[in-house]
Amino acid sequence: MIMDLTKTNLKSRVSAIVLAVCLLLMAVTSAVGRSIQTSGGSVRTQEVEFTTDVGAVSHAKLYIPSTATADAPAPAVILCHGYTASLDAMEPNAIELSRRGYVVMALDMYGHGASTLPPAGYSQAEMGGITDYAPDLGSYSALQELAKYDFIDLTKVGMLGHSMGTAAIQEGAYLAYAKWQNVYNAALAKALEDGGDETAAAGAAYLAAMGSGIVLPGSMVLTGYNYNVRNVNDLTYNGVTADNGVFPLFAAPVNICTIQGDYDEFAGLLWGVDDSREYTSSFKFAYGTGGASNVPSGTYFLYGDPSATPLSREDAVTASASAALTLTPIRAAYGFDGTHSDTYYDQTAISYGIDFFDITLRGGQASIDPADQVWHGRAACGLIGLMSTLAAFVALALTLLELPFFSTIVRPEPQSMSTVSGGSGALKYAVLYVIFLLPAPLLYYWLIGYPYYMQPQWFKFLTKFMPNAFFNMAPMNSLMLFNCVMGVIFLALYLLVFFLIAKKSGFGLENTGLKLPVVQVLKSLLLAAVSFAGVYAVVYACSALSGTQFSFFKFNIMPMDAVHWVAFFKYLPVWLLFFLLVGVIYNSLTRINNAPACVNYLLIALVSCGGLAVMFAYDYGRLFATGVRGIQYIPGTTSAQWLSAVGMSFPTALAGIMLFSLLFILPITAVMSRVCAKKTGSVWLGGFLTAFITLVFTISHMVVSM
Repeated sequence: MIMDLTKTNLKSRVSAIVLAVCLLLMAVTSAVGRSIQTSGGSVRTQEVEFTTDVGAVSHAKLYIPSTATADAPAPAVILCHGYTASLDAMEPNAIELSRRGYVVMALDMYGHGASTLPPAGYSQAEMGGITDYAPDLGSYSALQELAKYDFIDLTKVGMLGHSMGTAAIQEGAYLAYAKWQNVYNAALAKALEDGGDETAAAGAAYLAAMGSGIVLPGSMVLTGYNYNVRNVNDLTYNGVTADNGVFPLFAAPVNICTIQGDYDEFAGLLWGVDDSREYTSSFKFAYGTGGASNVPSGTYFLYGDPSATPLSREDAVTASASAALTLTPIRAAYGFDGTHSDTYYDQTAISYGIDFFDITLRGGQASIDPADQVWHGRAACGLIGLMSTLAAFVALALTLLELPFFSTIVRPEPQSMSTVSGGSGALKYAVLYVIFLLPAPLLYYWLIGYPYYMQPQWFKFLTKFMPNAFFNMAPMNSLMLFNCVMGVIFLALYLLVFFLIAKKSGFGLENTGLKLPVVQVLKSLLLAAVSFAGVYAVVYACSALSGTQFSFFKFNIMPMDAVHWVAFFKYLPVWLLFFLLVGVIYNSLTRINNAPACVNYLLIALVSCGGLAVMFAYDYGRLFATGVRGIQYIPGTTSAQWLSAVGMSFPTALAGIMLFSLLFILPITAVMSRVCAKKTGSVWLGGFLTAFITLVFTISHMVVSM
């Protein structure tokens, strides 16, 4: 009797112990991550906000080395992230550059992180004065913001972007040079009008332009994106070919390198080559380099040299330093063994960028070997902190469940519909299991589409559920559509099994895990909300104290601003319905009564994403084997009818990248659902809690499209 009581008491304390360990890990990884982020205190970070040229409020994070002072100003680099990310994604580059003495500004692009979209009616004269068009996404104003800091050497400024951020930094650089050129032209005309000779007038105009205060970048690193080649007829990106292209920065003395993953999913869309390893053979590469083609990785060469005659590192240093005088900057091309998103977290890719900045901004001097990198520790802290956060949500819920107020929701767990005995029983179960796996991979790419909607860039691709004033996030709209369609299909399949098979065997509503008095359902909702809010408050506290996020690769749970919270509650009803439904399926159909608990956990985790995982393995397996993805285009966009109407097929690239996150979070929340159902005897607590967790996991870093 005493032993039974001891076991019961110990079991009731497990969740509290797990919660304490998780909270401790969150605090420790946040603190250790802070130390790595600041290079042990030799780099200080500072959050800044500024109003851009088109009226948006941009948010950025400065990394300021202690060696950067007014007496010894340091070179600076602006970092711009990709579409489904925010400035925290650029942290590895920020850490490595700042510990080497660069001042770093990591920028939230328009509509991302804590940066707003510009108010309606904006325009930029250098972009043709087109209304609601500002494709630099705030990068131009970020450049000019650097002038406020006396510890920055404004003659040595670089920019590094990833994907969408690469497109944006090219536009920001173009704006800066176009404005500089406007000042120069106006001063030249004035000097000539005043009777000066051409040489003297040109000199006066140059001095006037240099004294205008416009900050110009001297070096750029383009990762996961092409050179911004425009259609010469209307200066848009539409219908660009080898016959009508123009590279707006061709006349600017900017040293540029490209870094492209060998298995970049966007190569066909961006470079016009299906195999990313061949990107230097594309016409866009030729336009950006002045005619070069088929350039081996790691080659430095001069702009305008079609043969891409290799320069030594020393020659590259000399040529890049004199680019403003000779108007012949250098170019470099790099490839690395990775995918599009790997650019964020690939040591080789990061080292290429560091070395290029050392060559172009620091006269070839490397304070630390580019291959010597420490950001891995910060990434490990992010992953451990993230996993601890996810576990803490459930641990807090189960701990609070011991309180008398919440303990009333606990019921004996009902029998599942599935009891497997003998070969025929196993076969029936397997057939049903596979049937539930099939809809997601068959419909995923069709439903998700290509949900890229960036109004200031005028980029609106194949989003099946276009954003609007209410549902204003294109990627979230695609996920909502996917949840809705999958939910209807799963509900229909479940009802068929329930009425045609299970009910005949004596199973009823009580076996679904839904039968619970309304008051207890509301208590379950309250418990889920309190648990979610309690742990999320710790996320905010850790971020405020350390300046770090619980993030790793594409996976994160981070603090949200008011705009994201409003969107959270708009999307929440669909997430609640979907995760309550799948909770019912996991616990009353997938679970096998006579199977060990570990087997049931595995079955539930696999059913949550198994079909998508098989599709992903085929898709990316083909990519790594051949250089081209197995499922390259969204179904229906390769037909002759589609092509005649739209003019292009849409790649599955963005949907494939979004799938990374789903394959991570879906099995985790499926196991959470099982843990909660086993403890409470119903699906309500698990359904509510996993809906909150999955939604914040997907929405906290997502772009606001409108």
